Amino acid sequence: MGRSYTLRKSRTVQNLARSAVTPLVVGGAAVAFLEIARRIFRHVQLFCPDREPLKTWNPDDYGIPRERVAEHAFETPDGEMLYGWYCRADDPIASIVFCHGNTGNLTKSAEAVGVLVRSGFNVLMFDYRGFGRSTGRPSFTGVIADGVTAARFHDQIRPAHLPAILYGYSLGGAVAAQVIRHHAFDGLILQSTFTSLPDVARAIWPRLPVHRIAGNYFDTRAAIARLDVPLLVLHGSSDEVVPVWMGRSLYEACKAKKDVHIVDGGLHKDLFERDAAPVVAAIHRFIAGLPPGGRIVEAQKPGAIDQAIDAAFRAVRRQLRRRPRHAV
Repeated sequence: MGRSYTLRKSRTVQNLARSAVTPLVVGGAAVAFLEIARRIFRHVQLFCPDREPLKTWNPDDYGIPRERVAEHAFETPDGEMLYGWYCRADDPIASIVFCHGNTGNLTKSAEAVGVLVRSGFNVLMFDYRGFGRSTGRPSFTGVIADGVTAARFHDQIRPAHLPAILYGYSLGGAVAAQVIRHHAFDGLILQSTFTSLPDVARAIWPRLPVHRIAGNYFDTRAAIARLDVPLLVLHGSSDEVVPVWMGRSLYEACKAKKDVHIVDGGLHKDLFERDAAPVVAAIHRFIAGLPPGGRIVEAQKPGAIDQAIDAAFRAVRRQLRRRPRHAV
């Protein structure tokens, strides 16, 4: 009797253990699958770099006189080398750091930047890590760090008397909204920029639950709600990738001085091609309305330990770049 009871109790405990383990295993597998899917979505859909230029690496081919462009390579704290062009206007009224979109490299936006340069703006355009001639591989934290690095480099090379403007196009707008939290600018311009990854996933795949795996990185609307410098939103009324309501939502979320310019019939990539004059005029009005004097913000220097870690990372990456590549 006692032995039979003990056996029954043991089997009951084993059955309970199995019934408890199965949901844990299934749940763990589901979480792992969702995380893998999330990572695949982010990297496949958000970062589409290209090492080759759209045409050539000659600024003349994009309407920017070669003699007005200085090529630069500047290093990130973790040892990546970023490639960029600093384009100088004849009589500049502001100096811009331009964060490009998620595809190709800086040459895909070079013709639009050429319009800005001819309209009186100096522009530093650069490639994130893994794009164009920049080293490394793109990542969420990496591209934001690259934007901050470009902002700091821009302060070294721009004329000090000019207003400093951060300009982000598409994904670059989401990057810029994060960068401006770490580096001072006089104003922010967002062109064709989304509110958040889940929102843009719903817009592109309305019948698929892709938004559930998009994650909360690049919550531009939340970042703009904390913005304390003037904002200009540029958007196309017929944007087929980032619907115009997202641009309006960013405008509404901003509590600082703000303006919005909607290009009638404008798509995601053609605002300057469609009718550049009104867009440029909106930017000129925005610059003219900036508070005088600009912002003076003391950049917080990293501690000794952080500086030592950054130096070690840079040394390792330099050695890796110097290693010869053997032919296969």
